[in-house]
Amino acid sequence: MIARLRVFYFLAYAGVGVWLAYFAPYLRGLGFSGEQIGAVSTVQMLVAVPAALFWGAAGDRLSPQRALRLCAAGAAIAVVGIPLARTPLQMGCALMAAAAFGGGVVPLVDSTTVAAVQGGYARTRLFGSLGFVVSAPLQGFLLTARGERPGDLLLPLAYLAFVATYALLAQGIPASETAPHRPHWREAVALLGSRPLLFLLGLCALHWATLSPYHLMFGVLVREQALSSAITGVAMSLGVVAEVAALALFPRLEARFSMRALFAAAFLGTALRWALLARAQGAAALILLQLLHALSFGLWWGCAVESMQRVVPARLRATGQALFSAVVFGAGNAIGVGLSGLGLDRFGSVAPLYSCAAAVELVPLLLLLLPLTPERGRA
Repeated sequence: MIARLRVFYFLAYAGVGVWLAYFAPYLRGLGFSGEQIGAVSTVQMLVAVPAALFWGAAGDRLSPQRALRLCAAGAAIAVVGIPLARTPLQMGCALMAAAAFGGGVVPLVDSTTVAAVQGGYARTRLFGSLGFVVSAPLQGFLLTARGERPGDLLLPLAYLAFVATYALLAQGIPASETAPHRPHWREAVALLGSRPLLFLLGLCALHWATLSPYHLMFGVLVREQALSSAITGVAMSLGVVAEVAALALFPRLEARFSMRALFAAAFLGTALRWALLARAQGAAALILLQLLHALSFGLWWGCAVESMQRVVPARLRATGQALFSAVVFGAGNAIGVGLSGLGLDRFGSVAPLYSCAAAVELVPLLLLLLPLTPERGRA
């Protein structure tokens, strides 16, 4: 089962590598404005919020593996509409359908992995990072070799191939026995009364919102500097290599430092990264700055997963992961991508968005360091 989960992560995040780096340039090639790019991405995230909660609750009642099979299959069918969409309305509808199913994939596979590997989550999740490292530069080189065609269908077709493949793989993941005590929806709602959990979700949502200019617009930034798509892929892949190193080292860091100190390092390093990226010029600077992704995602994600295990009861693990995905990857991302799209039209370029992101990243850092901050490591 662990080997199958590793392959699943590889395929799922290979699809993410194709999507994140090149989706906004693809929409630009279709003639979408910055506001339209932000709008269709925001709609996708807003649908993913309730979808993640629904699939998480289903996972706790049916078993995460059974729910994963259903939502992965649904996502594969829905993604077929993306290469067919040509207008903002069509694309928005296709993304909404994909999000209605795909929003549950990450929390369900994460909850499955946490239970299956018993403390080895980070090392299993590494295979997802490896998938990203392979797919992002390969897609960039292929797009460059094809002459940087506006709205090149290679992008949505490659993404569809990865989603369809991991959906097939999901059908063979064995289901665990359903817990004798199936959690009631009131227990899931009661999670919202946990102050440490709410504080954790707030910090992480703010942090993830500041990553939106990178996730959505980094490829546009590269093209604004008259550089090829290959640079986008190499830069994002180097960031994921750094992420892999951080995840591999996380168990040692966790044993030596408090969770508060590790979160603070992630937030401070991210603020520095965005401040420098706002002023970076040339391929070398854009590429090398992605080494700080070790802090922005690798260290932060290790802290987030460990903290969630500490504050959420085991019987509600899938619901807890779904709540995290809904608030952080859903709501936080929706706000971030929406503002990024509007900011692109207002500023006329991507670089100022990173200056804004650097300033916002200081907010979770300051909240974390307040004297009355709840200690998540002991929650």
